[in-house]
Amino acid sequence: MAEKKPNIHKTILILLVVFIPPFWLLFTDEGARVSDTALLWLLGEDEIRISLKDLDDRFSEQDIRTVYSDTEWQCGTQRTAFGDALCAAQIGTFNGFPARVATFFFRDGRVSAFKLIYRDPYHRQIMGYYIGELGQPNNVEAALADGPDAANVLEWDLGTGVILMKKELGNSDEPALFWLASRPDRP
Repeated sequence: MAEKKPNIHKTILILLVVFIPPFWLLFTDEGARVSDTALLWLLGEDEIRISLKDLDDRFSEQDIRTVYSDTEWQCGTQRTAFGDALCAAQIGTFNGFPARVATFFFRDGRVSAFKLIYRDPYHRQIMGYYIGELGQPNNVEAALADGPDAANVLEWDLGTGVILMKKELGNSDEPALFWLASRPDRP
């Protein structure tokens, strides 16, 4: 009986099946996000999903607590530039991206702002997510301009609010995204 020769195609396929998933998880941005999100889930960190394009100032503190009842909110009265009360929670992920803290701000019992502090390695991915979800920022020309007059904050005007996010994070910048019920330069 003749000895069977190894099939090179089969060997290559087996090597690809064995080595591609770990490579993808460890060395690609999307793989790192998926593995970090899975790790945060395994550690019991909260996940929160918020459609910022559907958020508006008609929502009350009670609405937020009801919709996100699984999240442990720390709420209280505190005067800030965004209102007179707030609810904050430590979270693990926000819309599938590793994050740290979600904070809702209230003025006269209604949502006036939302702040998300996310994990800085995911800045570009979150920016890409909102570009994919909402299109280019309203100030894209100013953001792409060269020189000192270039806009450093990207703005998406949603009609029911505005999303603000830094174009680039500096070493001392907090990785944060804001939704405001109204633009700071408008009442």
